[in-house]
Amino acid sequence: MHLDQTFQNVAIGQMKTTIAALLLSFVVAFSGESRAQTLDLNLPQMGEPADQVMSLREEQALGRRFMLQIRAHLPLVDDIELNQYIQGLGRRLLLGHETINPADYHFFIIDNPDINAFAIPGGFIGINSGLIMAAENEAQLASVMAHEIAHVTQRHIARLHASQGNTGLRTLATIVAALLISSQSPEAGQAALLTGIAVSQQSRINFTRRHEYEADRIGIQLLARAGYNGRAAIDFFEILRRRISLNSSESMEFLQTHPLTTNRIAEARNNAKRLQDPVALEDSVEFQLQQMKVVVMHAANPESLAASLEAGHMRASAVARLYGRSLLHLNAGRPSLAKPLVEKLLARLPDSTSAQLLAARVAHESDRQAEAERILLSITEVQPDNYAAVDFYLDVLAQQKRTTRARNAVKSYLRHSSDPAPNIYRRYAEMLETDGDLSASHEAMADHFFTLGDLASAVEQLRLALRNAVVNSNDESRLTARLQDARAQLSGAAGSN
Repeated sequence: MHLDQTFQNVAIGQMKTTIAALLLSFVVAFSGESRAQTLDLNLPQMGEPADQVMSLREEQALGRRFMLQIRAHLPLVDDIELNQYIQGLGRRLLLGHETINPADYHFFIIDNPDINAFAIPGGFIGINSGLIMAAENEAQLASVMAHEIAHVTQRHIARLHASQGNTGLRTLATIVAALLISSQSPEAGQAALLTGIAVSQQSRINFTRRHEYEADRIGIQLLARAGYNGRAAIDFFEILRRRISLNSSESMEFLQTHPLTTNRIAEARNNAKRLQDPVALEDSVEFQLQQMKVVVMHAANPESLAASLEAGHMRASAVARLYGRSLLHLNAGRPSLAKPLVEKLLARLPDSTSAQLLAARVAHESDRQAEAERILLSITEVQPDNYAAVDFYLDVLAQQKRTTRARNAVKSYLRHSSDPAPNIYRRYAEMLETDGDLSASHEAMADHFFTLGDLASAVEQLRLALRNAVVNSNDESRLTARLQDARAQLSGAAGSN
């Protein structure tokens, strides 16, 4: 059965009977008791049951197919700078593992105020915006991300599949279906979740708890290797406990999937102590600014938030309050009021890219385009792979119809970026189409779909690119080879489902 059909069947008919099995493992499920005795990473070796039933390539293909559903149906945060920050934080955690290629992992943010995060096969890790708001510092946010990274490095989905067969994959489809339902109706998602937990088999729950033990242990080690205080994981446990005690309506749903046992926290505390570093990092200015951006995004009453920030009533640093007030003025169409605040912010944080981008936005919305361009160029000279700055620069150039400069900016970014943002190819395709180069435009769109994991759409775009290529040209030969390779990938992915 194709995965799309499996997804549809599960979403309709089996939501209430299977949701708990993997939800306990792939949501930020702080449940169970860790029995780990060492802090060594313990990755499954080739030839173990996990590899025998699902190769790494098959896991990646499975993850890409689920991501297509997630992108189509979940409210993802599209703020480039915020996504760039989360991706960078994830990469920092991954650098603590010698055998992992950070480019194979992708982090995305769901616009949802609830505290949650989850991992799916292939290195795709989702983080609710509510989790970013709930963390008191960067190390706490990093601790949750490290926990989810550990689920992927340990290949928990493949190991569950080895233990349970197709039931494991169908359960994963159920989880994604639950996420989609919850995004439309939190009550319906909660009802399905609680019903599923009530009927789950205890053996299945125990099996996923072993994954949680492992993810705790390895997550804390990744956290410490990245230079963060390993105690941040325990501190975040305490935040969750406080929220549960203060909000009885929240506690019922949260306790069902995130039981915070004394043994669990004690074991995590022991692991953190073994890796304790007195100079480990806990926070960063960048986290404070990006967290404030999320707070502004979720503000039900922006004017009330602005007053609280100005009066200093919110728990936030001075620079974060300046950043938040500036954003609120800009969002309300008041760049003249944002300008003096941004100037104060830059005086305190002259090297902050976030502050510089905010200054560029103030200049742009005040119709001072030369100043905006100067700021953006200064950023890209130092950080040529900073897509937030490049994308903004392309907007400025587009308004001025400077297409040649825009194309050169795209090419420079692509030369310097090891993991280009998918949308850069779409923007490049639009430029090429405007110039009348239809073949190159379709090829750029194919690259856009390749980066999103949508092989079928990529194949179609390459077919159109080949149709518009000059006969007997080098472009025709190259596109023919690319199309054949893409069709082979698509056929392989279809055969693995």
